[in-house]
Amino acid sequence: MLALLLLVACSPENGLVGDDSLGDTDAPLIDPTTHDGDHDGTVDDDDCAPDDREIHPGAPEICDGVDNDCDGEVDPGFDADGDGYWDIRDCYQLDGEWDCDDTTAAVYPGADEICDGLDNDCNGDIDENDEDDDGLSSCEDCDDHDPFTFDGAAEACDGVDNDCDGDIDEIWDADGDGYSPCNGDCDDDDPDLAPGVGDPCDGIDNDCDGGIDEDFDLDGDGQATCAGDCDDTDPTVYTGAVEICDRIDNDCDATTYENADLDGDGYTICSGDCADDSAAAYPGATESCDQEDNDCDGYFDELTTCWSCTDSAPYLFCDTPASWSDAQQACAGMGLELVEITSSTENTTIASLAITPTWIGANDIAVEGTWVWDDGGSVSYDAFGAGEPDDSGDADCAITNTSGRRGEWSDIRCSSEYQFICE
Repeated sequence: MLALLLLVACSPENGLVGDDSLGDTDAPLIDPTTHDGDHDGTVDDDDCAPDDREIHPGAPEICDGVDNDCDGEVDPGFDADGDGYWDIRDCYQLDGEWDCDDTTAAVYPGADEICDGLDNDCNGDIDENDEDDDGLSSCEDCDDHDPFTFDGAAEACDGVDNDCDGDIDEIWDADGDGYSPCNGDCDDDDPDLAPGVGDPCDGIDNDCDGGIDEDFDLDGDGQATCAGDCDDTDPTVYTGAVEICDRIDNDCDATTYENADLDGDGYTICSGDCADDSAAAYPGATESCDQEDNDCDGYFDELTTCWSCTDSAPYLFCDTPASWSDAQQACAGMGLELVEITSSTENTTIASLAITPTWIGANDIAVEGTWVWDDGGSVSYDAFGAGEPDDSGDADCAITNTSGRRGEWSDIRCSSEYQFICE
């Protein structure tokens, strides 16, 4: 009887897996709709963990990183603020990164620290960002990129609010207008003068831009009516302008009349008087040796007698000392020019005629080192001595017979006075 029961119990019809050793390869499959593999009261088909009896629908949810009740949510209720981190107070038995404040979504491990009085990143420090390493966080520092700018820093004259008090360069603002000399105040004793203020027509640079009454200079001559321009529609009329013959008071002095003969010589400025303050100077007057252009021809003292000149054709040797420019003008007034030496033979002749240091026409007044003659022609022949020209003391004009050395040239200050030779 026992043998019969064992045979029946092991038969395939009873739904038990057969023994392969007996040659049975047609064992029936487990039906998940009825089978409960972990014996937790939920069939495998409805159990999200059919091999774990602690996990099944209706199981209590615990803080373990697992969906214990098979509802699709992991540890619901243990992340109160929804920031993705569990509150360590509820999950103290687990390892990992924990939310140090599970009531605030902005607080969790690795969060950005912001100025809110909270330890956002759960590292134990509150509002700790200090970008410029000056000891103050960005919440306390008005410029956390400048280590010299923070509450209590020394105020420097640099156009920056160094001490974070809301004022810029305040200790250098003597007149209290909000601007110091270091940020544009052109007069720190006058609160009405500062960058950006209005610029009334008062002859003063009120806005410190370098211009005076620039909005009131209608003719663009640099002077407004309030600064003395007696006709702000004519750019040739303003205080200090040159009086010209146009029947207008150009210089705004109300006393200058270009048609008046101030020196009583019968000529006015408009009729050709070149010096209406000298009765000895007017067109056609006789030239005399008085350092004036008596005949108003553009030259003064253009007489050989004024310069003690001796004719040694083709040269005119003048013995009266003069500066290079006066010598040049004297020669020009007589229809000549300072001598131009083009050969060693001519140089010897001039040296013998002059004997002592004497101006010649060579000069580098226009371009240093480029020597030209009185008429502008290049100096192709020269007789400069050793080390000359040396441009010592702005020496731009040439003499011959340097220090008694016949025919030797050197450069000398043009304001020096020597005799000269015209041709």
